[in-house]
Amino acid sequence: MNEWWSSLHGLEDLTGAGDGDTLRLRLGGEQLELDGAVGDSVTLTDPGGTTVYADLDGDGVVDHISSVHQDGGYDVFTADPHRAAWGLVADVSGILPSDGGSEWGLPSDGTPEKGTAGRGENPGKAGWHRIERG
Repeated sequence: MNEWWSSLHGLEDLTGAGDGDTLRLRLGGEQLELDGAVGDSVTLTDPGGTTVYADLDGDGVVDHISSVHQDGGYDVFTADPHRAAWGLVADVSGILPSDGGSEWGLPSDGTPEKGTAGRGENPGKAGWHRIERG
């Protein structure tokens, strides 16, 4: 695994997806299976940290991954391009942005449908998107 998912935890002993009551995880050209029911989440660990694989929309396919690493860092990924496109709060240290305004997520002139000028990315593109890192 030389891709971004090499930082995820607990994947070493998983098998290719088969038939049955499991959650499917698609990473690159691989399809893995996790012990879990539709709409469920599965937590896997290894010496490098802990990762939660979740099926938020209840279709049996993992669409949200949250990973906490041994060094205290974390990553959150989503396979939902609309969720990735909306952005996060402008200032993490407080409830409102540091300028005291009430703007959350994307600037007021940008939406997932319209896009945001200068971002140079396509939030509607299928695949995994990192939505948070620390």
